[in-house]
Amino acid sequence: MTRRAVLAGSGALAIGGGLAAVLGAGGRTPVGASTPAGRRVLKAGTTSAPLIDKAFQIPVWGYNGSVPGPALRVGQGEAFEVLLENALDEETTIHWHGVRVPNAMDGVPHLTQPPVEPGERFRYAFTPEDAGTFWYHPHQRSFEQVGRGLYGPLIIEEAEPPQVDRDLVWMLDDWRLNDQGQISGGFGSRHDAMMAGPDRQHDHYQRKAGGTTDREAE
Repeated sequence: MTRRAVLAGSGALAIGGGLAAVLGAGGRTPVGASTPAGRRVLKAGTTSAPLIDKAFQIPVWGYNGSVPGPALRVGQGEAFEVLLENALDEETTIHWHGVRVPNAMDGVPHLTQPPVEPGERFRYAFTPEDAGTFWYHPHQRSFEQVGRGLYGPLIIEEAEPPQVDRDLVWMLDDWRLNDQGQISGGFGSRHDAMMAGPDRQHDHYQRKAGGTTDREAE
């Protein structure tokens, strides 16, 4: 079975979205500070999702109230800026997985930046050099924060995008649930720390086109 066949037959969640971002340089500010109109904000906080069926909402963590978080799109070589707002009860960051960024924008707590405290904001700003499909997620306690739903896709469009019929983003994930249908606790075991979460895989993308111009990437 090919990977394309698996993607086509799965119950993956197709999500899309746009990016309209105009911010300033990186730095932390209180959540109570005003946010100028037009700024793109990713708010990390608690929410719920129908992981079993639509009638059974399960507490999860997400960006802007959704899992996966919003699909962010920006052109190759264009300025990309986003404001992280931390509405969790613990510190967090955003790491732009696979993207070449300035060290200060890499989202590694205690190494490239101080972790963003509850009730604080942090501005991420960089210019992506490479087109492709990437994803964003915390690097603060990734084994639990990613495991509870904090992740989303980042699409960096080519300067001359290929001609396609449809452009679809797929984020595939699995969830470790207990007998009550809730997310299992016990995060932080040696196995989860090594895998950055409970047996999860992310970041599948397929650009769907007619004829033989289909393109896939991970």
